[in-house]
Amino acid sequence: MFIIEVIPISKSVKVDTLSYFTSKELTIGSIVTVPLRSKNISAIVISIRKAEDIKTEIKSASFSLKKLDKVKSKEFFVKEFMEMVNEMARYNATSIGSVISTLVPEYLLKNINKFKTQDKNIIKTKSNSAKEKFAVQGDDEERYGEWKSLIRQEFAKKKSILFINPTIEDAEHSFELLEKGIEGYAFLLHGSLDTKNIVETWNKIIQEDHPVVIITTGAFLSIYRSDIETIILEKESSRSYKIPKRPYLDIRNAVEILANKFNARLFFADNFLRIETLYRQSQAEIVPASPFKFRSLSTATDYLIDMKIKKNPNEKFQILSREIQELILKSKNNSEQMIILATRRGISPTTICGDCQTIVNCNKCSSPVVLHKNNGKNFFMCHKCGERRSAEEYCKICNSWNLVTIGIGIDMVIEEIKNKFPDLNVLKLDSDSVKSPKIARSIIQKFKSHPGNILIGTEMLLQYLHDKVDNSAIVSLDSLFALPDFRIQEKILYLLIRIRALTTKNYLVQTRKSEEKVFEYGLKGNMSDFYRYTIEDRKNFNYPPFTKLIKLTLEGKKDEIVKEMEDAQSILDPYEVEIFPAFTHTIKGNFVLHGLLRINNNEWPKQDLIDKIKLLSPAITIKVDPDSLL
Repeated sequence: MFIIEVIPISKSVKVDTLSYFTSKELTIGSIVTVPLRSKNISAIVISIRKAEDIKTEIKSASFSLKKLDKVKSKEFFVKEFMEMVNEMARYNATSIGSVISTLVPEYLLKNINKFKTQDKNIIKTKSNSAKEKFAVQGDDEERYGEWKSLIRQEFAKKKSILFINPTIEDAEHSFELLEKGIEGYAFLLHGSLDTKNIVETWNKIIQEDHPVVIITTGAFLSIYRSDIETIILEKESSRSYKIPKRPYLDIRNAVEILANKFNARLFFADNFLRIETLYRQSQAEIVPASPFKFRSLSTATDYLIDMKIKKNPNEKFQILSREIQELILKSKNNSEQMIILATRRGISPTTICGDCQTIVNCNKCSSPVVLHKNNGKNFFMCHKCGERRSAEEYCKICNSWNLVTIGIGIDMVIEEIKNKFPDLNVLKLDSDSVKSPKIARSIIQKFKSHPGNILIGTEMLLQYLHDKVDNSAIVSLDSLFALPDFRIQEKILYLLIRIRALTTKNYLVQTRKSEEKVFEYGLKGNMSDFYRYTIEDRKNFNYPPFTKLIKLTLEGKKDEIVKEMEDAQSILDPYEVEIFPAFTHTIKGNFVLHGLLRINNNEWPKQDLIDKIKLLSPAITIKVDPDSLL
């Protein structure tokens, strides 16, 4: 008889480990099914002891041990993966089971016996010293040229590569670019494939004698081949690496820890790396893999259009500048491809009362509503909670009918173009019109196959458009400047550089905030000066990478959550909590309150603070390294 200790793979189970007895002789890393309350859940064996060796401990236990149900697999997860999971749980102040349930897809656990693992007899010993971390910053063509060369080098050394992408679309695109010339040795894994395809691909990867390239997303970090000594983290600045649900893991952290455990070298790569990554490079923690690109090159002629300067004193508010209208006409007449970016959905992102200046907000969550149009009728829609209502209303404060829209949404741009160019074919790509990746890809294909078309999209467009275009324009991203987010300038620069890199002839940006320095840096591809400007700002205001941020969030009745946040402050003492209302301070009638911990980098993860955080109410959402403080 054996007593086993297991980690429950469940976000709803708050304990780290559970104990059971079994007559079966298991091994550490086995996947088992265990009874818990009225359910059976999956768990991983982390400790095995003979019952006869701990008789006294069993007799004095305050609980009775349950019998193990059944074994699903043996030694599925390798030691290095389990060590990474343990570190991630500690770093995010959460349970190990919660981390595993986030990093390991449910369909993998349900079909665990169908997935093969590498035979221990062919596992090779690696060096004990951790490999270097490298940075690659450059345009897509440059980076993928480096990856193809690197693959050839690694294959010659009989080594495999793990290639991580932030989204399924990115993984699909990477596979298309890298597979040519190594057909049969490049494999694609992601969550949109059916289970049968996933099982077959996984098993081919494990059984293939030749070195391979595994192109995947963060959902398949548990796959293991002993010949993987290189891991590539593509588009490392993408916010898609952050999991938007509890326990709010950052896949980039998991990949870096895993690379350390595997003694694999790690490449961070993007058009423009995160400020934190660039800072680490400046401190020699990360080494440039090739001559470092701090200036993005482009053949396009770029031009910033100041919309505050009126060409005609009697001119009214313009949606499209004269320069952009001329470029649209030129693109149509010359059968050239042109894309236009509008950062907001709907007709207008903000509506205010023209008399008392009150912003029109959502009735449920108090977020500013966005004006939309459907079948000729205007309506307000909240992009936070989804509430819709008629736009035929008066100001709730002064009862005025004088409601005025501010800002430019994608539907307003489309309406204006159709009015001025009625015979022009306009394609739209945003989350209102595109409900699946298949539809998005079909829109991109239609755009590519009909030169002279105009493709208008929100930021979503950049996720699916990979080929270069002749001309491009940004109609408005001014609303982004209104967000009090310490990362917003970085996001704006990334948008400017990304579109610039896609454009070969003409690149126009119109704005009413031409004085913002980010335009100067973005239109010239000057990432070096932007980094120096931003890192100084981060240092002055004590933001990452100079400090570690932990955000606490509570939602509920105002008086109750204010008291609960004060209780949290007492628990966390002597660590100071900065308490402030959320940017959208009410959601569905509830008040939203944030608490912010600024911790010295060398103090996290510190066990005494982790223990304090685990004492907080389960109602408090905890985000380590939050992308935003809004």
